Amino acid sequence: MKNYACIAIGINQYEFIQPLSYAKQDAEALHSFLLNETNFSAEQCLLLTDSNLLPIWEKPTYPSKENILDLIEDFCQNQLQKENFLWYFFSGYGVVHQNQDYIMPIDGNPRDPENTGISITKLLETLKISPTGEVLVMLDINHNHLMGMDNQVGVQTVEVARELEIPLLMSCSPQQLSYETSALRLGFFTGTIIEGLRYGKCTTLKELDNFLSNRLPELSAQYLQPKQNHLIMVNSAEKLNQMILPQKNYDDSNSTEEKESVIVDSLIASTTKKQVLKSVKTPLTNITKVNMVNGNKSHNQQIESQINSKNNIYIKAEMSENISQNINSDKYFLQKLIVGSSLTFLVLLLGVFLTNKSIFTGKQVGVATVPTTKTEMEEDASSEVTLSTLPVVSSSEGQSKEQSDIAQDYSRKQEESQVPANQLILSEAITELDSVTASSFSKAIIKASQISQSDPLYPEAQSQIERWSLTILDIASGRAFKGDYDSAINTAKLVPVNVRSIYQEAQLAIAEWQPQVTQQKKANKGFNEALLKTAKEKIKPGLASSYIEAISDARKVLPGGPKYQEAQKLITQWSNTILSIAKVRAKNNNLSEAILAGELVPYGTPAYGSAQEALEDWKNQQQTKKKN
Repeated sequence: MKNYACIAIGINQYEFIQPLSYAKQDAEALHSFLLNETNFSAEQCLLLTDSNLLPIWEKPTYPSKENILDLIEDFCQNQLQKENFLWYFFSGYGVVHQNQDYIMPIDGNPRDPENTGISITKLLETLKISPTGEVLVMLDINHNHLMGMDNQVGVQTVEVARELEIPLLMSCSPQQLSYETSALRLGFFTGTIIEGLRYGKCTTLKELDNFLSNRLPELSAQYLQPKQNHLIMVNSAEKLNQMILPQKNYDDSNSTEEKESVIVDSLIASTTKKQVLKSVKTPLTNITKVNMVNGNKSHNQQIESQINSKNNIYIKAEMSENISQNINSDKYFLQKLIVGSSLTFLVLLLGVFLTNKSIFTGKQVGVATVPTTKTEMEEDASSEVTLSTLPVVSSSEGQSKEQSDIAQDYSRKQEESQVPANQLILSEAITELDSVTASSFSKAIIKASQISQSDPLYPEAQSQIERWSLTILDIASGRAFKGDYDSAINTAKLVPVNVRSIYQEAQLAIAEWQPQVTQQKKANKGFNEALLKTAKEKIKPGLASSYIEAISDARKVLPGGPKYQEAQKLITQWSNTILSIAKVRAKNNNLSEAILAGELVPYGTPAYGSAQEALEDWKNQQQTKKKN
């Protein structure tokens, strides 16, 4: 009988990289499902996260490079048997260095991945040489774009997995983004996998692949995010159809309700309807060497190569012409909403025009003949009204009262036929969304808030306000993910207080980000101090080029940051010094060297203008000397 084991690793709080939101939760959720809802053995289910510090086999589980490699090697060599099937799951950062992929442990430094990261080659080779020949690797690798790395993470991973014949699942296709949301407290990829295993009866890779192909893009649309497609690479039909879960786990059929489409929100205890995008996992960008696993395929098509005798590989990924198409799809729903609302607004205006045509065209309305009998009045009252008002011709007091009642009836019917003013308010609110910015959503909320509780449109307005509030918090979370905590806090403050659940979440986020701002400022201060110290050490009196090197370092101190004013003063001082060096050389009749020094004075400094004038003079002197 086959025994199933797993290693699940998820890291949120890195030592040298910006924190992630739900990588740890991804690992915990999958580990919990496999342990509690299948026949996976507790002794053979490892969980390594930044919060799970309980030792395993007297070994530390803090997910450092040393601990991860030690535990994996020990687990694979001493705990696994030939009849085991091993799941390996990782959610966290990854980087590429010299065309080599690395997953980052909690102490991984993206500036030195070769020494602090875990080589994907070493990892997969360790898994391959374990006693069991059946391994499934699932990776939700986040690329640390903040550190200026290139975006080819995953290319080598696919190639190594192909060479070692290890089935591989990745969270997104090339040129796509991998999303996570606070509504699920999980990434879309992990949430869909668990849903497929729990409710979709996915017991083989092929079944899970089919479920992911349908559900993952559907989930993206449900949460108004761009389409996301997983990537799968399997070397043989046998592995594609092998059981990935204990068969016994599905002996009992699910109920009718469970057979129907299940919303992934059930994965979490919270029932609050939230749709906040907490962070974006940067994708495995365009795999330019797709032919290494599937032959040449053109862009803008679905690549799906079934098992064949030539390469014996199954790989499925969605390629696109360029990444902008995926980014633009992020705005699809908003654009559709704005266009639809604008058309509705124009139709409503046309209705107002038609019902008040006489006013707009300037035609005078003649005096209407007032019906004199009850029958005539009933017939007239039941007819369609096209006049904007009904002038009353008074011939007696009794007749005047009847005519007044008729006029009021006409007026009432006319009001019913006209567009409610609050519909226009809501349409105007939607038109505020001229750009996907927090301020535009805030303006739309202010506009829609004008609709009172007694109005029939109030529920719709509140629904829109809630959605727009979630979008604002989404934007704030995205900025926090990029490390721009100041901007994230200012954006989160735009969430209105009357949307209580979202407002409270925004306040919690602000409280979470505030220490990061303080820490960031301290780190920036220390970093900037070190920059200026290094800059000063580079200066060699009398050597103009050394001053320009120092200025280059000082310019790395960003506006608004610690030591910025000091850096600007030093830049001005050193620029003046360069000009002084040039003038001394010119005074000593060394015009060539003077010109070389003068040209080093940086543009935008106070000395630049004087340097240009001096350079012109020195060049003229030089030309005169040559003529003589």
